[in-house]
Amino acid sequence: MDENFIINKYLKPLSKNFKEALNLSDDAAILKILKNKNLVVSVDNFIYGIHCPKYINISSGVNRAILAAISDLSAMAAKPYCIFISITLNKNNISPKLLKDLKHGISKALKNTRAALAGGDLCSSSGAVSFSVTVIGEGFKDNLLYRKGAKPNELLCVSGNIGDAKIGLDVLLKNKKESKNFKNNYFIKKFINPPIRNDFIRMISHKVSSCIDVSDGLIFDSFKLAANSECGVEISSRKVPISLKARTILEKKYLSLNDLITAGDDYELAFSVSEKNLEFIKKVGKTKKVKVSVIGKFTKEKKFLLDGKAFSRGYSHF
Repeated sequence: MDENFIINKYLKPLSKNFKEALNLSDDAAILKILKNKNLVVSVDNFIYGIHCPKYINISSGVNRAILAAISDLSAMAAKPYCIFISITLNKNNISPKLLKDLKHGISKALKNTRAALAGGDLCSSSGAVSFSVTVIGEGFKDNLLYRKGAKPNELLCVSGNIGDAKIGLDVLLKNKKESKNFKNNYFIKKFINPPIRNDFIRMISHKVSSCIDVSDGLIFDSFKLAANSECGVEISSRKVPISLKARTILEKKYLSLNDLITAGDDYELAFSVSEKNLEFIKKVGKTKKVKVSVIGKFTKEKKFLLDGKAFSRGYSHF
């Protein structure tokens, strides 16, 4: 089983409706020129044993890798256009089943994000399975969002619920293997399938002043918005949206609220908005079935406060 066979059998079919991929037969794709629009480009690494447990099915792993990368486009209110994915497989564990699962995971993520596969690379090593995902998005410059732009007295909002993915990862790390109930566990599903907030954020981008996806922890990422906007922010932990299932975990004291609001992997969106636009934001959220919660306020004084106290803990890649 060689590289060309794998590409022809498992990857080419995923790009058959995207002419710019050139049927994955050339060294590069030729993307069309987008008139009056900007291309938005981001790259994410996903390594087994670091970004997920080593035993997770490759279908779930590659799906999560792509959705997490697409989240960077959502943070900037860019519409997904296509992706490039560099895949490294463990040479001692390549089988037809693994390749079918790989294809299924990529296909699922592409379908859910409405992105196309434009190309990538394929290799093997004796090390961990990994994916490097480059995402290409598009959008009018005036409609794109950045981590800067929040103003004093604007509200800090967050989409969805926080902490479910953290609990899901903890469950996976505790089990140390896939069980038959693996894919039916609420928290595991929240970890494997990061939320897709692209349609929602693009509908409200003209009313939002700054935005970030919550990958390194809600509190830490919210502080990034304030720092990049050269202002401060005050956050109330009791206003952070927590699912009913997660609250049950908190009541049993398996985890603390601080554990949930400082953990990464949620991939919800934190954003700033003026109070006059909040009703519109929530109306769109209701239409798109996205819960919107106000958890704090930006301040002129450059202090980062959680419940009135200085706080700076968050996930770091190093």
